[in-house]
Amino acid sequence: MYLPRLRLAMKIGSEYRVEAVTGRHWAAFAERSRLDAGRVRARISELAGRLPKAFRQAASADAVVALGSGLPGRLVARITEHAVRCVKALDGA
Repeated sequence: MYLPRLRLAMKIGSEYRVEAVTGRHWAAFAERSRLDAGRVRARISELAGRLPKAFRQAASADAVVALGSGLPGRLVARITEHAVRCVKALDGA
């Protein structure tokens, strides 16, 4: 997965590129959707904060561990990295 080229099916604000979405894009999305921008940004931040734990729990399930694959661990690491970047981008704009 090469994030700089990864595009969303629908834009957030005016942006389709996953790596380029910032707080300003979420604020524009909220405005166009007639939602409170502060609540939208807070919810995105909350979800990004919860996602790594959810993936860790799923990856540690007995059925997944029994597969003997390194993929779940790699996914957890990438999701965690991306969630951290998302929160920084959300707060930075």
